[in-house]
Amino acid sequence: MGKIYLRLVDAKRNDSVTAVVALNEFKKLYHNLKMNTFIHDAECDNYATYKLLDKWNINAVIGLNSTNKGNYTYPKSLPVNENGVPICPGGNPMVYWGFCGADRCRIKYRCPLACEKIQSCENKCNCSKSAYGRTIYVKPKWNLRLFTKIPRGSDSWIKKMNSRTSIERLNNRILNHYGIENSKVRGKKRIFYLSFRGYSREAIFRLP
Repeated sequence: MGKIYLRLVDAKRNDSVTAVVALNEFKKLYHNLKMNTFIHDAECDNYATYKLLDKWNINAVIGLNSTNKGNYTYPKSLPVNENGVPICPGGNPMVYWGFCGADRCRIKYRCPLACEKIQSCENKCNCSKSAYGRTIYVKPKWNLRLFTKIPRGSDSWIKKMNSRTSIERLNNRILNHYGIENSKVRGKKRIFYLSFRGYSREAIFRLP
């Protein structure tokens, strides 16, 4: 059974601040739950949030802020695209091949030609003599923002990011259907009481 944590804050507070505060409070409320992934839009695209999530061993699925592109630190000899995916010598994005456990903490990528993701490559002969193809490892510690444990742009990353729509629908229901958006009362406690008193606690605080 999923759980929903609700917090009412001032609109002037930045979402990145609210997210960290809410995450800490959620951990205290449900200390027996293992949080696997933190999903948010580009408002939380800052190094402090990534470092906190890494410390708490929580996967980060956060959109990149378009105004902060290029602010990365990693080996300059490693060519990567905007999602942090290594580019092979032939100019093709390499194929994600899994995360190598906590002991090594690195992400593995393989040659797209060897993985049959492309039909041909001009640099085939110079890439690798092995039938397994060229292999590259990247370490999240090089740049927690760019090299996330669930690689940006991967099927898993996209699926998790798309799941945010369910939360947006919930927010819309609370703001509009439950009347918080048009509430004329003052004070957070009064808003919660007047808006939720006629609805089932189970319906509001639990996912179907």
